[in-house]
Order: sequence, then structure tokens, then C-alpha cells
Amino acid sequence: MALWPVRNLRLKLVSVCIAGLLWMIVAGDRVVERVLRVPVELQGMPADLELVGPAPDTVDVRVRGSSNALTRLGPGDIAAVIDLKSAREGRRVFTLGPGQVLVPAGLETVQVSPSTLSMEFEATVTRRVPVEARTDGDPEKGFRVVRVASVPEQVEISGPASVVARVTSVATDAVSVEGRRETVRSTVPVGINAALVRIRGPQMVTVTVTIEAVKR
Repeated sequence: MALWPVRNLRLKLVSVCIAGLLWMIVAGDRVVERVLRVPVELQGMPADLELVGPAPDTVDVRVRGSSNALTRLGPGDIAAVIDLKSAREGRRVFTLGPGQVLVPAGLETVQVSPSTLSMEFEATVTRRVPVEARTDGDPEKGFRVVRVASVPEQVEISGPASVVARVTSVATDAVSVEGRRETVRSTVPVGINAALVRIRGPQMVTVTVTIEAVKR
């Protein structure tokens, strides 16, 4: 019986080491809080509304959890989600609380700042505007451009009502006529210099530049 304390001594030492290691891990994995800047995700935008003005892109979130779990966080692991399905025209204020922050299991959202976000909405409108076909350069000496036309002659645009109302035309990429003496036909992209406005339908048009000799 005198030898009992040293019986299976190696196994006992291993057990003590494992227990000590587990204690160190548990003791070191303390619960902490950290403030993180996270992206704002907008969901459920009504099809007949447009968000105008700057959209909120980030908020500060205070998160609680184990230090190890917080250290393992990567980009995109946490996001604040705002549901826009109840949005209407005009300026609206949305409340943002801990329940609207998506966090990995084991973490808890304590606070969101700011807790309210203001956004402005306008009705979506659609209308047709003419295509402005552009050229670049000059024909060969003794020749001139007599007509510039595009097919189609109009395109449909859509966007916030106040912005669409100010659009008078869309423009094509410039078609080069430098040094030419005959009709030029080219298919080019069409674009619009107005934020939040989209071109619906074809993004390419065919531009025909008619060139004739100058009559003497």
C-alpha cells in the first residue's frame, strides 16, 4: 500500500497536465465587449420606390462574447439589416436595434449606434428620351457630315421621379469620322450622365453618319 501514490504515475501526470491546460484555456477565454463598425444591408425595397441621397453604409455595434470568438471574426461575419418593405415616399426614419444585427452563434449584440437611420424615397418613373448620336473628328477635306442618326432614336429610362424629369437625352459613344469620305455606320454603347437613372432595354445603338462631298 505504501507504493499507491506512485502507481500509474505517468498517467496521473498526463491527467494533471491536461487539466491544467484546459483550465488555462477556459480562464483565458474571458467574456469581453468590443465595438465594431459593420456594414448595413438594405432588404425588401419596394419595386416602385427609389432610395435617393446617400444611403447608410455602416453603423457601430457593441458585441459581447468570448475573446476567442471575437478574435476569429472576419469581414462580413456581422451585418446590420434594415427591412424596407414598409417604406413610402418621403423621408423616413428606421429604428435599428440589437435584434436586427446578424452575429455568429455565441456572440450577443449589446448596442447599435446610431439607433435610428433616416432615408429618403421617391417613386420610380419610366419615360422615353431621345438618343444624341455623337461624332468625333472631321471628314477628309472636301467632304462634310450631312446627317447623323441612330437606331433606335429613343430609349427608355427609369429612376427617381425628380431625377428622371431633368434628363433630356442620352448620349452615344463618339463615332470617329476623322479623314472619312463615305458614310460611316457603327454600333456603339449609349450612356447617361445622371446618378440613379438606368437605361432600360438595349444598351447599344447603331449610329449612321452620312458624309457627302462638298458641292462647289
